[in-house]
Amino acid sequence: MSFVASKIKSLRKNQFFKNVAVLSSGTAAAQLIPIAAMYILGRLYGPELQGVYGIYVSITGITQQIACFRYDYAIVVVDSDEEAGGAFVLSASLSALFSAVIGLAMWPFISNVGAALKLTGGAEYTLWMVPLTTFICGLTNALNYFNVRFEKYKVISISNIIRVSVMVVAQIGLAFLGFGYWGLIIGQFLSFLFGNLRMLMTLKGRVHRSMFHLSFLKQVARKNMVYPKYMLPSAIANSFAMNMMGVFTQMNYGAVMNGYYSLINRILGQPLQLISNAVSQVFLQGASADKHNGKKLSKTFSTVTKWLIIISVFPFGILLLWGEPIISRFLGEQWRPMAEYLRYLIPLFMVRFVVMPLTNTAIALGRQKATMVWQFFLLAVVLIPSLLTMVIPMTYAQYLLAASLPMAAAYLIFYRFCQKIVKSIA
Repeated sequence: MSFVASKIKSLRKNQFFKNVAVLSSGTAAAQLIPIAAMYILGRLYGPELQGVYGIYVSITGITQQIACFRYDYAIVVVDSDEEAGGAFVLSASLSALFSAVIGLAMWPFISNVGAALKLTGGAEYTLWMVPLTTFICGLTNALNYFNVRFEKYKVISISNIIRVSVMVVAQIGLAFLGFGYWGLIIGQFLSFLFGNLRMLMTLKGRVHRSMFHLSFLKQVARKNMVYPKYMLPSAIANSFAMNMMGVFTQMNYGAVMNGYYSLINRILGQPLQLISNAVSQVFLQGASADKHNGKKLSKTFSTVTKWLIIISVFPFGILLLWGEPIISRFLGEQWRPMAEYLRYLIPLFMVRFVVMPLTNTAIALGRQKATMVWQFFLLAVVLIPSLLTMVIPMTYAQYLLAASLPMAAAYLIFYRFCQKIVKSIA
């Protein structure tokens, strides 16, 4: 038997990779739809429209990570299914409450916030979609982790396919109806709404009326206080770090540049992010189960690292070498300038793709405080060059390099930390 054949046979026997395969197969199928649709969407929505959509995505990228106050992580990790149901109800309730607070807080200041973000001519009203999207995305996170707990990976895959199908159909249809940037925003909101319907079915027979009692929810909240105590500040720092560049691009370089950055995020981030998320979700469940079996966890950690590196080399390598002709032919000539900026961001996205799923090791092994410290370090790394753009003139290329390369280094530092704590229990 050849070396390759023996490796494939061993992977087929590995339950971890079976679960990842189920989850990422739907992910791969789902990604074919938006990737193919970019050929049409890139021509229907130019850089400026994509820039308005991009700032909406950046802001909701921050708020949705805070929505559940990180009790959604507890859904997977807690010992009993009853407590997991309570954690789900608590997460969904907090998401609704947090979204309502956002809406009320920004009500008097919509025009001011819009002006600061260079959203004018009616674009500032897209900010009203932020609270609605925050709630629906918070619910999506809670449903995702609830399905992961019960190993309903096929359900999550089907949900991903429904979600991207609805998004693409809605965004293309609304573009032809003349909705402009609203078409992109409404299409994304509808995608989460319809994508959740399939995952909601998993709740049947597992979430009961008793789990909605305030006394029970308080008990679950107190018992799992470590998640909002350490992981919520961590989530806030992480979400700001992930989306800070989009916000500062819009503020300092305008909607067109943010349109380029927004689409780069989707080209580099979304297809591989869903694969990375699939690995991350399964790895968190597996690491939680194997946290007392150090040798097994260490082996899984090493194997996952190797395969993520192998998977990342091919797509990122192609874009690094032939990004400009691919972009201009696939998206249209108006997007050609984006190829230059894409090259500067490839190292960051490649490192993030490999490292992000493995950072769940620290969570599963109870190192929430260390995770929080690292997330704030990551935020500082991207915040410093972003603030400097307001006092020191930088070209956009210089800003991307100044922010992305230190971020990549920060990810590698935390990877090394996770590797050490895994080896310490092996």
